[in-house]
Amino acid sequence: MFSGIVSLAVAKEVATAQLEAQQLADAHYVKNVQYVIRYDISTRGEVKGDIEEFRRVVAETYADHRGWMRAGVKFEEVESGAQLHVILANPAEVEAASPWVCSSKLSCQVGQLALINDDRWMNASDSYNALNVSLADYRRMVINHETGHYLGHGHIVSCETEAGLAPIMLQQSTGLRGCSPNPWPLPSELWVSGL
Repeated sequence: MFSGIVSLAVAKEVATAQLEAQQLADAHYVKNVQYVIRYDISTRGEVKGDIEEFRRVVAETYADHRGWMRAGVKFEEVESGAQLHVILANPAEVEAASPWVCSSKLSCQVGQLALINDDRWMNASDSYNALNVSLADYRRMVINHETGHYLGHGHIVSCETEAGLAPIMLQQSTGLRGCSPNPWPLPSELWVSGL
């Protein structure tokens, strides 16, 4: 049993090192911008999260070289004319946006709306909390996940390698399915469709 735990830990370290090496390489060149996505920030319903902190974390996540910019996407916050509306939403408002698709327990993307569940924003999820993953990484993950849907991605149901980093499009909020938590898109996810 001990050797199994050690091999899982080693596999996680190797996967993390490989991703970090790829991200470091990506940081040394400017990817050709193929898509410019104008987004705005707002709230829906009563929320506990601070809107300015939310705005800052979204902007930092979108500007991070480990994120969707590696797929040729540049994000610009605008006051009007947004293509994507990133919304910190009360859980009931998330479900109300599309009751047959969205749950009050999760975040959700519907058309041009990336609805970030305020309860999750403030408290993360059981799967993240059980592993003592930081709230900051959870927040980056959920922003990248819902944005990934907007960029044309569906859900992924497993890791690429045993105990490897979770794809960003894995529903990490509901469980990691043997993967290691990961807030950034993997190299295999760096594509855009339908914009």
